[in-house]
Amino acid sequence: MTILSNLLLASPGYSGFNSYVKRVMPGIPGCRLVLGRSGAECRQDNCLPEISPDSKWLALLQRLSLTQYGVDIHQALREASVSLDSIQAIYSPFSDFLFALPQVPQVITCHDLTPLFYSSSRKAALKYRYLIPRHLKRATLIIAISHFVADQLTNIGVPSSKIEVVYNGIDVMRSRINRPRSLDLVMVARHDYNKNVLSVLRRFKYLLEKTPDWPGRLIIIGKKGRQTPEILKYLASFNITDQIILKSSVTQSELLSFYRDSLALVSASLMEGFDYPIMEAKAEGLPTIISNIPAHQEIHASSSLFFELNHSHDEFIDAVQKLATLNSIWNDLSIAGYDLANALTLNRQNYKIASLLKKV
Repeated sequence: MTILSNLLLASPGYSGFNSYVKRVMPGIPGCRLVLGRSGAECRQDNCLPEISPDSKWLALLQRLSLTQYGVDIHQALREASVSLDSIQAIYSPFSDFLFALPQVPQVITCHDLTPLFYSSSRKAALKYRYLIPRHLKRATLIIAISHFVADQLTNIGVPSSKIEVVYNGIDVMRSRINRPRSLDLVMVARHDYNKNVLSVLRRFKYLLEKTPDWPGRLIIIGKKGRQTPEILKYLASFNITDQIILKSSVTQSELLSFYRDSLALVSASLMEGFDYPIMEAKAEGLPTIISNIPAHQEIHASSSLFFELNHSHDEFIDAVQKLATLNSIWNDLSIAGYDLANALTLNRQNYKIASLLKKV
């Protein structure tokens, strides 16, 4: 069976989507349809795009998730000597149905429908309102990365018979950390409204007010977004900048150090489909303090501490202080999270995706 993977929306650099692609695609066999310097290319290797197209028009189409409308897909297949009859299924790690090949069964992944509720941009809101439903309607099968996402899909009219839930996977590469090396809290989140960074800043300020000698820092790693001006304005209103670190990006080794040298990872998201950083932290044995939202409860119910977003800050503070003072709780959560990461492997995820491709 020849599988064609649709990677026309993959681009150089880091993003949540590209993180998924880099993890999953090495386990998917077949050829890859990618955007090269001058147009679509069909490759037989596992390489992902490392360069942007020369054409500003193609670069714009890619940013707008419209790449397939500006390239000749049939020509790319001919140049790679891939006949249309040999393609038995198409897989897209993005919610991107290839309209140029409607006769081929297509499996697409839906990560979430968050932009319908908390949009990071007008572009994202329009895309998810008008464009994504067209792709979902035409797909043969849709992979939802959690049951919460599957429920979102059925709520907008996608038949449940077209949906399969496949949790994201991760490879555990190192031994579990067995004690906190500092009282630092780390948060990995872009400054978008659904990531709710400002909420964590307020809670951390409250922690410092209740515990003036608290030695730990709050380290927030994420690119600027629509909430950045509010975040900077809030930080300017009080003088604790030495204990709050904002980093727009870090290397993989730096991120690993933050995970392994902190007390806990924090996520205050308003809505998520899966939330990779939580699983990344658990793969190192780092306990997590996370918002009580459906996707978090579905996946992490027995291996995280939770706090309600609409309650007082005390619940969050209590969770932090428990981890800081009670070694047994820290260790139990470290083990439970590490076990979860070992259960949700990339091999399991790739096997399920491959099975679905055979099914269609």
